Amino acid sequence: MEEVLFTDVTLRDGLQDQPAVLPTESKRRIGELLVDAGFRSLEVTSFMRPDWVPQLADPEQLLAAFQPGPGVARRVLVPNRRGLERALGTGAEAVSFVASASSAHNLANLNRSTDQTLAEIPQLVAEARAGGRRVVGGVATAFGCPFAGEVGDGEVLRVVDAYLAAGVDEVDLADTMGMATRRAFEDRLRRVARHVGGAARLGVHLHDGGTGVGDLVRAALQEGVRRFDVAIGGIGGCPFAPGAPGNARAEELVPVVEAAGFSTGIAPARLVQAALALGLALGRAPRPPARGTGRPA
Repeated sequence: MEEVLFTDVTLRDGLQDQPAVLPTESKRRIGELLVDAGFRSLEVTSFMRPDWVPQLADPEQLLAAFQPGPGVARRVLVPNRRGLERALGTGAEAVSFVASASSAHNLANLNRSTDQTLAEIPQLVAEARAGGRRVVGGVATAFGCPFAGEVGDGEVLRVVDAYLAAGVDEVDLADTMGMATRRAFEDRLRRVARHVGGAARLGVHLHDGGTGVGDLVRAALQEGVRRFDVAIGGIGGCPFAPGAPGNARAEELVPVVEAAGFSTGIAPARLVQAALALGLALGRAPRPPARGTGRPA
């Protein structure tokens, strides 16, 4: 069967908005359980300023402790030049940059406009590729913004074009607020795929705003997307986007994708073990996905 690649983002996007700050050893153990469950791609941390995201203040230590070996790629989120310099000093196999289609969200998330972020991207991508890293370009708020509301095709495509011109390996469209309905999602995904010459270089990063994440994944599969970000227990959300819901739940989407006739390589029973370990580490069950309209409160 054709393979679909799930990137688990539990250790980065999942933990970044949690009240608990987990020790490095707990993160390492959860990462190992995720690899045991079958994940071959994991976004494990970010190089954001620790005073902004204290939950992820140990990227160098975690990458030194969590080394799953050949066949598993550890991806890290890099917000700027200083973050890239730190990331290139580690063994992380892939780096992910982020720019918001909505400049209002980019200001909240990175403390600068989208134009300012994109101006830096070509040089940063070149340096990351020269360092032998796979490069992902993330487009935040690609389906709606908590501050500006609707986001137009042009706002999304300018970020996509900047990434492709810089030479990224993959572009990830993120529904940061879980606002996308199936029809709007299909329309935007189809336009972006047509604009870039097909969906082979596209990935999707969904948040569960209650509008039917499984339906969105089915739609993406029909358009040719074969890369998705997920988190165990639907944990996470953007701390700089008011009302942001949790990530797409791995336990929900693995059977959705396999029922559609694709292979994921993920073992459901071992995924449950990872979820239990995460719950124990946090002292509670992971936050369930939102079940509202997907609009910010």
